[in-house]
Amino acid sequence: MTTQFEGKPRYFLLLLILLVLIGAIYFLLPPRDYSALPPARVPAESQSGERPPAAVHSGAAVSSANTENITEPTVKPAAASSAVPAWQRNNTGSTAVALPEGVVIYESVTIDMNSPVFPGPGEQVALELPEGALVNATVISSNENPNGDYSWRGYLDGYGTDYPVVMTYGANSVFATVTTPKGSYTLVSVSGSGWIYKNPSEFELSQPGVEDHMEIPHEHK
Repeated sequence: MTTQFEGKPRYFLLLLILLVLIGAIYFLLPPRDYSALPPARVPAESQSGERPPAAVHSGAAVSSANTENITEPTVKPAAASSAVPAWQRNNTGSTAVALPEGVVIYESVTIDMNSPVFPGPGEQVALELPEGALVNATVISSNENPNGDYSWRGYLDGYGTDYPVVMTYGANSVFATVTTPKGSYTLVSVSGSGWIYKNPSEFELSQPGVEDHMEIPHEHK
């Protein structure tokens, strides 16, 4: 009678032969050369402690770190002067008004008589003088006469009440006197064209703010 242990010696023998064959194959194979393998890449964050910058693709938003130093250009509007021009230079230089004798510094001017600008108190007026000078005056009072004439009075800006300016508009003519630290000027215009000229020295103001006048000689008996 055969028992369950009679076939075990043969089973163990076969298992031992199989293990010997596997060991022989393992030791007979050539060893693998691991030095030829490329070195493993180490993330930049692990070496320096900082996170590498993210790649910027076309159309992607720029990171906040790169936009901190970028400033948008600001466009400032040009400063506009609120002064109203009292007259304009006449490039043609032709006018029907004759210059007084002795005048050497002058400029031809034009005034729009079809739609003249009558400045009121508190407004600034730009006055173009000969030799490229430009000054501003502030109107302090204005008056409209019964005959339709309009006049305003003011002072040169920056000098208090030292240098008065007076301008009068008639139906067909305009007259103005402008006093400045460099002397006094007169404007005379007829039919929209005329002159702004510097008064000769004998007619200039003797002191700032003093009214321009001439004494009339009297006969002595």
